[in-house]
Amino acid sequence: MFFKGLLIIANLVGGFVASSTYIVSKIPKLSNFSKKLNIFKIPIGIIVFLISFINIFNISGRYSYPKLSLISGLLIGLILSIKLLDKTEIDKETKTKLFSLANKLQNPVGLAGVIIGLLSILDILTDVISYLL
Repeated sequence: MFFKGLLIIANLVGGFVASSTYIVSKIPKLSNFSKKLNIFKIPIGIIVFLISFINIFNISGRYSYPKLSLISGLLIGLILSIKLLDKTEIDKETKTKLFSLANKLQNPVGLAGVIIGLLSILDILTDVISYLL
């Protein structure tokens, strides 16, 4: 359950950071929070990717991880940490294509991560409610 919780938080935070430009355009009050999180964009991306990657190999019995949350976590992690390619020896044209692709996918994948995180929380709440009843 602990790793599932980490994956949910990773999808929510990473998804918010990835789609922050879209979210802030709809809810301007979140702009300060978004600016603070964007400072840590690359470390958040690395952490989200690592949490998702570790969860691929986690076998936890009853709590199996939906493949969609793992895939969204991996994609969010890659998109957020794409700027690490600046420190590599890849040719400039390939970097430009990868940056362009990451920019195109950033908002949709980020929003998907937020939605997947919220649905996962809803799933846990329904399990708790059914257990209590």
